[in-house]
Amino acid sequence: MLGAGFQLTRGRHGEDHFYKSAKGARKPNHRADQLRRAQSDVSNGRSANPKQRENESPSGPTNLERFLEAVTPSVPAHYSPKTSLRERKADDDDDKVPYFVLGDVWESFAEWSAYGAGVHLVLNNKDRVIQYYVPSLSGIQIYADPHALSSSLKARRLSDDSSSDVSTDSDSERVTAGMDHVSLRDQLLEDSSSDDGERLGSQGRLMFEYLERDLPYIREPLADKVSDLAARFPELKTLRSCDLLPSSWFSVAWYPIYKIPTGPTVKDLDACFLTYHSLHTPVAGPSSAQPMSLVQPIESEKMSLPVFGLASYKFRGFVWTQNGGSEHQLVNSLFQAADKLLRSCHVSHPDLLFFCRR
Repeated sequence: MLGAGFQLTRGRHGEDHFYKSAKGARKPNHRADQLRRAQSDVSNGRSANPKQRENESPSGPTNLERFLEAVTPSVPAHYSPKTSLRERKADDDDDKVPYFVLGDVWESFAEWSAYGAGVHLVLNNKDRVIQYYVPSLSGIQIYADPHALSSSLKARRLSDDSSSDVSTDSDSERVTAGMDHVSLRDQLLEDSSSDDGERLGSQGRLMFEYLERDLPYIREPLADKVSDLAARFPELKTLRSCDLLPSSWFSVAWYPIYKIPTGPTVKDLDACFLTYHSLHTPVAGPSSAQPMSLVQPIESEKMSLPVFGLASYKFRGFVWTQNGGSEHQLVNSLFQAADKLLRSCHVSHPDLLFFCRR
């Protein structure tokens, strides 16, 4: 669907080896903690979370909507002053523009990576379960204007009185030094369909790219994988969303690991998902049309990174389609959004290719 050129690595038995439950990727010493936390979620959730009781109502959220909400990361919102008169309106008292730091995005996955993300689902219109999914980094591309990024990094160094993540001119030069240094394409990808050398066009320059190829059951959880990648590309934790271009994205693969209460295996809960999230926030403020939203908890203001694109595998059965065609319509719409972005970036995403071939 998204082009050829990738040779997917699969086990000898094809689908079963690729899909094999992510339980194998979990560390054994996490199991007891996982079950204790999950049991606590069930006992507390039934009495403390009225939203979970909406399942009996036809107007309540569908299981797919519950999944999308549960796996949406939330990160601290940072602010920088608007820099142009055009960005300031006479009747606008808010002269701050929200952005997030990439390191906060990966930190938001830390607990999910350790214990799984719990999604409250409703079976047979009455039975409540919590299905846990393990997240792994499926793909990421970071695009930026190298000149604008360099200027931004230098400005941050000059304006920061204390130590910061950017401390010398050489840091900004290193970020934009060239594809051979900052991209892991040649080092981590053996069969890339991307053109060699720098990619600079309407999407900007591709500063960083990683596309996962390992089988799901041997992948590291997302937080661990990002730590490994950041050891070779430290800016993966320090770049700001406002310095990146709209074509910047990352994808998370979600594989089911267990459910609470345990009980018999529910075949329809075998569904796996790819979610796509933007790494860009507009410099013109939160009013710009962008798949980001601001939420303001009591303690601090946070930003959520909603799912703008989705692909599914083994998405079937009444568990996911209790409202008939509406779920399929939503899935198709989100899939088209992901497909459109990947086509515009001229990239073939191995996990998505596999999902599309099933």
